[in-house]
Amino acid sequence: MYTLYRAEERMNTAGAWGASADTFFASEEEKYLGFGNLVQVTRSILNVDSGSSGMKLHRNMELVDIILSGTIGYQDSFGVSSDFPQNTLQVISSGKGIFQAEFNPGAIETEKIQIGFLPDSLNKRPIKTKGLFDITSGKNSFVELISPTNAQSLTVRQNAAVLLGEFEENRHIGYTLNRDTIGLFVHIVSGVVSMNKEILRRGDSVGIIQEEQTLIHTAEPSVILLIEVSMND
Repeated sequence: MYTLYRAEERMNTAGAWGASADTFFASEEEKYLGFGNLVQVTRSILNVDSGSSGMKLHRNMELVDIILSGTIGYQDSFGVSSDFPQNTLQVISSGKGIFQAEFNPGAIETEKIQIGFLPDSLNKRPIKTKGLFDITSGKNSFVELISPTNAQSLTVRQNAAVLLGEFEENRHIGYTLNRDTIGLFVHIVSGVVSMNKEILRRGDSVGIIQEEQTLIHTAEPSVILLIEVSMND
């Protein structure tokens, strides 16, 4: 079964700091509330000299930040302050609570995707981890950013995986899920692809359940984000 999320359906927010687009948000329609334990997919742009977002509390969420361009500065209630450049990955297992502020310290606007999962247990000690990735080194394949089994990737407190890949035009991509309890969320970071007789462009997404094999065809050079997530409550 396929559930389509068009880019123009997202909830958009804008201000002096920049702009964001949320796939999931408070709504009477169930599909916008989340996809299994995946409850946030947000693309954000931070303007130059926009100042800090201010300290915001994160609690009992597994957050994954993927820096697509520019540099994002983070400061948290642990007293840690650091800059995260393009192709950097941050994971916050927020547990019982952590405050964090973000800002753009660079000379160009920055873009990121933030993914949020419900944790497998509540109120644990907060943990932050950082990693680097390079999707250009393995073009036409996916890089595992988050995995419960791959020691070279980062992890979250949830049965989830996040993969990112850059593909040339006219590529046929197959992806297999081995369990009915796992769903697949596909987000088009850039480019144009076709799936299940639908054309998907930048910002479009598809949630897929009860389909063992997923087929994607790239109509032009594309960057594709895949999220495996538990569909169990």
